[in-house]
Amino acid sequence: MKILLIEDNETLANAICKKLEQNDYSVDMFYDGEEGLYSVETSFYDLLILDLGLPSIDGIEIIKKLRALKKTIPILIISARDEIDQRILGLDTGADDYLCKPFELNEVIARVQALLRRSKYQSNLKITYNDLVYDTQNRTLMKKGEYIELTKRELAIFENLLINVDTVLSKENIVEHISTYTESIHPSSVETYVSRIRKKLGNSINLKTARGLGYILSSK
Repeated sequence: MKILLIEDNETLANAICKKLEQNDYSVDMFYDGEEGLYSVETSFYDLLILDLGLPSIDGIEIIKKLRALKKTIPILIISARDEIDQRILGLDTGADDYLCKPFELNEVIARVQALLRRSKYQSNLKITYNDLVYDTQNRTLMKKGEYIELTKRELAIFENLLINVDTVLSKENIVEHISTYTESIHPSSVETYVSRIRKKLGNSINLKTARGLGYILSSK
């Protein structure tokens, strides 16, 4: 797996690069936005780790340019901009995940692994989980040939849990996944949506609560 890292803090960039390489990832690294953008436009990478406050060009503009070019590379933002509207803006612009500084390097690895796993699942049009079949293109859920009606938010949460199966997702992660720039969701609402999902899907899912951590859709 080849990863592109664009981060202007050389100390942090070198630390992330070293940690990724220790986990058997191949890494290209740039400290400048324009140089990093040129590299991702002209080379193949499995994932982009991107700071927002960069020399030459802002990270948000990089995302806009890549998505305008129909580049589907998974993007993990790492940024000191920790306000909720900034996180929502980053995700709405086209990023796949957002990690606020400061963070532990192990969390970077966990986010990278989750995004790569998600990208692998999304390359398949349909994902099977027990007796459920989820169509990633049409965003429909079926059980034994019959459609299951989930609301837009319920479906977004279930999709997030499904593509991160066997991984604990925090309420904050789920909120970021279903929020939009114009409509944010309070973390307390997640419990309500999860309860509805459990009720509608019943024994078809093994959705557990990890106390103090979040939720996990188990494959067992």
